Amino acid sequence: MYQDLIYDFDGTLSDTYPVVTHVLLDILREHGVAEDFDRAYAYLKQSYGFAVRQYDIGMEPKAFGKLLGQRAAEAAMTDAQKPIKGALELLKNAAEQGRRNFIYTHSGKYVHDVIKVWGFAPYVTFTLDSSYDFPRKPDPTALNYLIERFDIDPTTALMVGDRDIDIDVGHNAGMAGCLFDTGNYYPDCRAEFRVNDLLEIKKLFRGDKI
Repeated sequence: MYQDLIYDFDGTLSDTYPVVTHVLLDILREHGVAEDFDRAYAYLKQSYGFAVRQYDIGMEPKAFGKLLGQRAAEAAMTDAQKPIKGALELLKNAAEQGRRNFIYTHSGKYVHDVIKVWGFAPYVTFTLDSSYDFPRKPDPTALNYLIERFDIDPTTALMVGDRDIDIDVGHNAGMAGCLFDTGNYYPDCRAEFRVNDLLEIKKLFRGDKI
């Protein structure tokens, strides 16, 4: 059914948000701002930019966001950040069946190092990171680049992500979307499929319903 799978990274293949939430809370504490973990986490699930705009720490949002991104990238290279349960098995299973796995992320080049450490790399055809400087999701330019470069048929491609913009960017490129939303942050998202466990996606390989 689906021959090409394009995955978001943070929150989809990588359990990034708990780590980044702690980084955000550390920065806030350093600037005398107290915050609740769950609320900070929910803000980050919207976007890093949305999260930093919720706090006044005497720093411009752009600079705050850059600081958060830098420290989050540093944290990603420690043992604190873990892969999402089932991610490696899903990637391996898809690749062994002749399907292609792609990663499309707004994060930087450090993602390449992380996927090597986690054993993802042999099963990933290509990782498109922020160094390519395409417009951000849900603009489909980056996905259209992948479509053209790797001869992807959008009608047999599936965009997998944990946020509504992941589904939207897939739709904008003519692809179906699978929302991985364990916290039900996006109840109104119009994804073709919804999963709480990445391994549920394997059912689609057999033609089963999710």
